[in-house]
This record gives sequence, C-alpha cells and structure tokens, in this order.
Amino acid sequence: MLAAERKTRILDLVTRNRSVMVTALSQELGVTEETIRRDLNKLEKEGLLSRTHGGAVALKGEAEDLPYRTRHLINIGAKRLIAQKASVLVKDGDAVMMDSSSTAYETLRGLGNRRDLTLITNSVRVLSDPSLPAYTIMSVGGELRRRSMTFVGPLASQTIAQFNADVALISCKAISLAGGLMDASLADAEVKRAFIASAQRVCLLVDGEKFDKTALISICGFEPIDFVVTDREPSPEWRDLFERNKVKLIV
Repeated sequence: MLAAERKTRILDLVTRNRSVMVTALSQELGVTEETIRRDLNKLEKEGLLSRTHGGAVALKGEAEDLPYRTRHLINIGAKRLIAQKASVLVKDGDAVMMDSSSTAYETLRGLGNRRDLTLITNSVRVLSDPSLPAYTIMSVGGELRRRSMTFVGPLASQTIAQFNADVALISCKAISLAGGLMDASLADAEVKRAFIASAQRVCLLVDGEKFDKTALISICGFEPIDFVVTDREPSPEWRDLFERNKVKLIV
C-alpha cells in the first residue's frame, strides 16, 4: 500500500470511528507503529485530525463542516463507484444542479464525454476547477462558508428557485426509513431542498454507511426522489420503501 493510500485509509477510519489507536492501525495496514505515528503526525499538520496519546481522534464537528479536502477523502472508493453508476443519468445538453458534496463532484468528473452541459452549483470546488470541460457553469451565490467552500443562505435558495433543471445530483449526511434524508447543517439542508424543488429528476448519491443513520436536520422524505445510487445492496425493508415511493434503486 502506497503512503498516500495508507493516509487516506487512516483518515477514513478516524472519521468513521471518531478515534483510532496506533497499534490497531499498524496491524490492519500491515506497517510498523513508527510508520503509523509519522502518518498521524503528517495528517495532524495538514489539519485533518488531532493526535492523542497512542492514537488520534477526528476533528470536532460533523463531516459536512470539515474542510473539503477531508470530506473528499472519506470513503473515496465508494464515492467513485457511485459516481460511475450515476453518470448514466446525465445526458447531453442537460441542465444539472449539483450540491457541494464530494460524491456529486466525483460524478461530475466522470461526465467528460457529455456535451453542452449547464451546471448550477453552490460548490466553490466546481466553480474553480480548471480541469473541467468547457461547460456553462452558474454559481447560486449567497453566503460563502470558507471552511467547506460552499455557498448557502437565502440568496442561494432564491437563485436556485429561478431555474428549472433536468437533473439534480445531491447527497446528504444520513438516511433512515422513518426520517428520510437528513443533514448536519440547516443552511445545507435548505439549499438541498431548493435543488430538489427545481429539478425534473432528483438523484440521491449515498454510500451504504449512511443508511439507517440520523442527523440533526430533516431535508425531506423520499417522495421527491427519483433515483438512489449507492455502493451496496440495501436491506429488503429499504427496497420496499423505494418501491412504495417509486424510487429507482441503482446499485
């Protein structure tokens, strides 16, 4: 395992479990404890975790409030698998709304052969990426949250409401059978609701780790969702819920 891959795996584990120990990481990743300590020290210097005696802990706050780079690395393999499957839902000439989630960004990166796309987004990462093809890209404006590099607030929601997009690509913090889609931030939830209301087709990009979890803010139920794209087979209860709400599941 390369050093970059090892650090990504460490960051994934510490974010999921909230804490990790050097001994356990050494055994799981097949490297010496000294190597793990160096990796943890580097990750701490990069502002991605906090060192403790014998290990490390996740930064305080929900994942959506972490720096974009941190969020992007979490469960990156699942995000890329979801992105590959979701890319078929975007057609040439589509107007595409996309939130600031790293999964939506990975999906965008897989659309290189699509032509004449119009992107409407609150993601500074998308707006500033020089490697993207010559799409028409529109910012929703609003209040800039520097830590997550996203635009939120009433102005963002009002701008989104003026559009009628073909498809919206969104993610969220958690989903549950009873609670629907949930997020950690009221501001993010409001923007996602606006995207959902302004698109003809809504695609929820969500990895298996987010099933049967809860978060602070409710976004919506599953009634307005047209597609759920995930990386693993959900339980029969989830399949029944999707069928009742006429949601097409893509695994």
